[in-house]
Amino acid sequence: MARNQQLRVLQALDVARTQLYHFMAIGIAGMGFFTDAYDLFSLSLVVDLIGQRYYTGGPIPTHISVYINAAALCGTVPGQLVFGWLGDKMGRKRIYGVTLLLMVFCSLASGFTFGKSNYKSVVTTLCFFRFWLGVSIGGDYPLSATIMSEYANKRTRGAFMSAVFAMQGFGNVVAGLVGMITSQAFKKSSPDNIDFVWRIVLIFGAVPALLTYYWRMKMPETARYTALIAKDADMAAADMSAVLSMHIAPEEDSLGSHDQYGLFSSEFRQRHGLHLLGTTVCWFILDVTFYSLNLCMKNIFTTVGLLEGHDDEVCKVNSCQGASYHKADNPFQRTIDITAVHMAIAAGCTLPGYFFAVAFIDRIGRVKIQLLGFTMMTVFQLCLAIPYYKWQECNHNKYGFAVMYGLIFFFANFGPNTTTFIFPAELFPARLRSTCHGISGAVGKIGAIFGVLAFSVLRCRFRTLLFVLVGCNLVGIVFTLLLPETKGKSLEEITGEIEEGQPLDDAAAVVNAADGIHVVPV
Repeated sequence: MARNQQLRVLQALDVARTQLYHFMAIGIAGMGFFTDAYDLFSLSLVVDLIGQRYYTGGPIPTHISVYINAAALCGTVPGQLVFGWLGDKMGRKRIYGVTLLLMVFCSLASGFTFGKSNYKSVVTTLCFFRFWLGVSIGGDYPLSATIMSEYANKRTRGAFMSAVFAMQGFGNVVAGLVGMITSQAFKKSSPDNIDFVWRIVLIFGAVPALLTYYWRMKMPETARYTALIAKDADMAAADMSAVLSMHIAPEEDSLGSHDQYGLFSSEFRQRHGLHLLGTTVCWFILDVTFYSLNLCMKNIFTTVGLLEGHDDEVCKVNSCQGASYHKADNPFQRTIDITAVHMAIAAGCTLPGYFFAVAFIDRIGRVKIQLLGFTMMTVFQLCLAIPYYKWQECNHNKYGFAVMYGLIFFFANFGPNTTTFIFPAELFPARLRSTCHGISGAVGKIGAIFGVLAFSVLRCRFRTLLFVLVGCNLVGIVFTLLLPETKGKSLEEITGEIEEGQPLDDAAAVVNAADGIHVVPV
């Protein structure tokens, strides 16, 4: 095969009609993100119960809360780096199964942490298993993104990948729903049953992951890995013939026999150095905002009076700000109130943001959506920060604050939270795709850790934190300009492995015409 000519099986994937298998791939890969979001955000909803049970009815100490919330985030960093690299070395499908099994085990172990009467042993073992849960979650990011990008056709690839990522929003909602239902079930029981509530909520995270294991293992390896990395064009053609319900004739040669540069080569730096810089910095900046505002939502709404809180949880600025929450009050009701606000934000703003991303990403383009998201997040953060003390006055401004707060999440999801996930799975060659996605995501999760730590330091100076986040968004806008637009192009065109706009060769055109493959208009 001539150099820079694309394989017939990859051409067929790029122009294939949208069919049932694509939606199955979205569901299977998306369930991983559903579980990821559930596991990451569910603990923040029940961490108060751990404080009630193990800290004599008072709020959990700030540093302990930070340890618990940051444990999983710390685990995602090595998880993305190691499993991202393994996905390129050993295959996407094989490593995909390993991350899922680890996720199931650690979700169960988090709920069965031992040391019921000793808070130190409970928190220590909880953090240990949450760390390894984070490792599995981190591994899921590059593998899910790479698999979906390599299965999708080029016209709707952005929508498919956005749909996979949107399952994160559903995981967020279900985390609140499970927390509310479980707390309601134990509401009239003894406070000694607090242990059951938070443990049940955490254990439930294993259910969706376990249900999808069989289907994940049934998925064939992606054609791009099989043909371009494993160099088995016959197997790639056979796998995709079954997936696309058509016959694709195998080819003797495989794409990628030239320009086999490595990650640390000068050629990679010349071709993709700025791309990797752009994806890592933008993801870092986005996660500083997204995780600090999401994981610490309870504390923020307590500060402005939307939620009641313990006297030492409330950072008061005037005599009427923040209601007192007494130790004698029902801890289950407190959890119900927290999860109700969490679900309202998720259902009213978070999910619609994901839906808009799915609908418009292949129309507007990735770069424009990312710039729009960073810009609008800046606008609404300024709307909270500049009149911040007005929001805290006793005239029901807290509801307007919640709306503005929710709009930040809307434009994060209809913006950089989605696009930072998509870009690394499109910009890099197949043999480095999962690795570079893992690097980008790992740097992003370092940003999430910074965000959680920043909030713990500035928890009583939330206005200052908002201005810091505004500065982060402006940095994100600048580094977005380093990224090229990828909509409507095949992965090989984007990475330079074939010439841009290369038409199908005659043989492939005959195959595609005979089997009825057509482009679905967006």
